[in-house]
Amino acid sequence: MDKLAAMRTFRRVVELGGFSAAARSLSLSNAGVSKHVQELENLLGVALLARTTRRISPTEAGRAYYERCARILDDLEEAELALGSLRGHPSGRLRVNAPMSFGILQIAPLIPAFLEDHPSVTLDVVLNDRIVDLVDEGFDVGIRVRRKLEDSSLIARRICSMRPVLVAAPAYLQRYGEPRSIEELRNHRLLDYSFAERQGEWTFSVDDQIVSLPTNPVLSINSSLAKLPPLLAGVGIALEQPFLVSPSLRSGALAQIMKDHIAPEYGLHVVYPSSRHLAPKVRAFVDFMIEKFGKQAPWELKQE
Repeated sequence: MDKLAAMRTFRRVVELGGFSAAARSLSLSNAGVSKHVQELENLLGVALLARTTRRISPTEAGRAYYERCARILDDLEEAELALGSLRGHPSGRLRVNAPMSFGILQIAPLIPAFLEDHPSVTLDVVLNDRIVDLVDEGFDVGIRVRRKLEDSSLIARRICSMRPVLVAAPAYLQRYGEPRSIEELRNHRLLDYSFAERQGEWTFSVDDQIVSLPTNPVLSINSSLAKLPPLLAGVGIALEQPFLVSPSLRSGALAQIMKDHIAPEYGLHVVYPSSRHLAPKVRAFVDFMIEKFGKQAPWELKQE
């Protein structure tokens, strides 16, 4: 039994969700994939996968074993790169985690350029709006759009800053009027993001004074991107990141309001585990992010 080959096969089955997809990825037969998994289960004495007629998913033991396999295989790859002839050359599989809206609008359009620059790298990008544990879930690098990074053992590189703005559709402002103060804003229809760092509250600086507004929204949704259509349709007012709304502001589909109310600044960060050797593929991705967003972010709003 080739244990490393079996571990690689098991990892692909879990990540791709089935034997056939793993077989295609590894250029193996379905029987070959099944044999590798069966050999691991016999060796460990536990079932690693739960099989039904509709899907394959890891058992509790399988999930724990997968996480350790991913770390071992990634560390082995990095060791080979560091000691082999490809030292300093970005290569191998790079697992990236990023927020859903930022990933779709800003990261996805840049993927072709990154892969063109680094043809020996393969990307595995996972988008979601929860804060994942990079180490436990086997990611090489993560993108964070946060006011304050949570305490952790991760290394963080701040790429640029961004500041949310209050926006509404012209149709909404025509129907309900434009608020000029926090007191007036309290009486308006608000749209909120349910995964915000401070849920249910918007905070601003006005004339060097900090003021807060409990939102009590007419719509709370766990995706900023999904909030955009109701916002454009005139359902309410939202506090949005410029990377999401700058095209609509430039086109006039949205209008910025209450410009003297300054929201707290957020940072765009690239984070990666500190316990690992910084592989060339991770360094390449960090440098790419700095190149694309570090000097002048494409969503930057020009002040009138």
